[in-house]
Amino acid sequence: MAQNGTKMILVFVFLLAGLLVAAQVQAAGTPASTSPTSVQASPSPDLNDWFHNPAPWLEQGGDFRFREDVGYNWKTLRDDQKVGGLDVSHWYWERYRTRLWDKFKLDEDTSINTRFTWEFRQWNEPEFLRQRTDLDEIIMDNFNLTAKHFLDLPTTAVIGRQDITLGQGWLVAEGTPAPLEGSRTFYFDALRFTWDLGEKKTLDTIYIDQHPKSDWWLKPINDRDKYVTLEQEQGAILYLTDKSNEKMQVEGYFIYKNNNPIEKPSVNNYLSAANMAAYSKKADIYTFGGALSGPIYNDNWNYRVEGAVQTGRSASPNAELTAPNEMERLLAFGEKSTLEYSFKDDLDNKLHVTYEYLSGDDPHTKQVESFNPLWGSWPQWSELYQPYITSMEDLLVSNMHRLDFGHKFKLDDHWEFLTDWNFIWAAQNTYAGNAKFSDDGKFRGNLFTSWIRYKFTKQLSGNFVTEYFMPGNYYAKLNNDDALYFHFTVTYTF
Repeated sequence: MAQNGTKMILVFVFLLAGLLVAAQVQAAGTPASTSPTSVQASPSPDLNDWFHNPAPWLEQGGDFRFREDVGYNWKTLRDDQKVGGLDVSHWYWERYRTRLWDKFKLDEDTSINTRFTWEFRQWNEPEFLRQRTDLDEIIMDNFNLTAKHFLDLPTTAVIGRQDITLGQGWLVAEGTPAPLEGSRTFYFDALRFTWDLGEKKTLDTIYIDQHPKSDWWLKPINDRDKYVTLEQEQGAILYLTDKSNEKMQVEGYFIYKNNNPIEKPSVNNYLSAANMAAYSKKADIYTFGGALSGPIYNDNWNYRVEGAVQTGRSASPNAELTAPNEMERLLAFGEKSTLEYSFKDDLDNKLHVTYEYLSGDDPHTKQVESFNPLWGSWPQWSELYQPYITSMEDLLVSNMHRLDFGHKFKLDDHWEFLTDWNFIWAAQNTYAGNAKFSDDGKFRGNLFTSWIRYKFTKQLSGNFVTEYFMPGNYYAKLNNDDALYFHFTVTYTF
């Protein structure tokens, strides 16, 4: 582990140094907006234009992302965890993601949009994956028809595979959250109609039909028979956004989500039959919620408050209590509030405090009280806690009180620093009796996160993320070792 960590740090230092030198050379010899493609013996700004707009009816682009992930105790909070005699507590891999997208303009208001994504990984740890390269598959993760003024109505229609984020993505942002899928893709197979109601008001009406297999509808190149979701999912959304009041933005929504479990384990997602029983569950969820946001007193203070109530029927999050197909009445609550103060100084200093509550399931009742994050299972506040530490439960961030104190600032137009300290509690002892959890403790632990972001040029950027989790008495003594996660990323957009 020490050797791999040293290697990772050296690679990062040399890569960062090289990119800094390249950025300085480019800045000295070319304008900041000049594409690296144009830095040739005979520079021509038309080259960049030609690539992005090769024809009046075509726009295209792409990006390449390199990421190196390393850490320990992500999934067990246990230093000495072994499976089949092999260590599974240390993790280290590299990710290489390339995306290419095209926009075919049929007329001024209508286009067909496509995006191909290929991410492969080089595994170094854990031991059972050591020195293994997984070339994976090439998937079309965007393919849709977009039409403004659809049928001469005041609406924009997006029909097909697309990315969707509603509000701040608390409940709708990630359509493909299966283990090891990560940020490779996050698409929805959906029909979306955004209605212009006038006076800065819009209404989104969305139908979602999400299938577990990546080969549904659009077959990947080098198909690897991968799961991108853990259930067969259908859903419908009504989402109203009102920005007519400059002092307060109002959002209101209704979300229906139906989950049907999948039972066959996936080799390429490393999901066992036991994991599938714990992670893939039947549910019929009706969510009613809304959000308010805006400034307070002056532009220095800003707030956002969002809350939702869920009803319907769901299987218990604890696989030991009910089978995946055995549903009970659901009644759950969720809330997230943030207050931010901006100093409006030269460093753009900002402080914030966030409180989030997601109700947990009481195993002693004959109903399910666990709040379901729906399509919000992405690392909203931690790359470590979700999805890795949550794999000890049901892979969902739920059953939680979270208090976060954060600070961010910018040294200049290139450097940005963000730090957060989270105090996390469980709302219920849902897993009492499980060997990994205590029977009466509720303090999940302390989580420290740090982000350093750097923008080399308009097209080249990077970040370095460090997270450290110190578990509390919610976890059993054998599963109470500290966890560390960090990654660095370099992204080039062309």
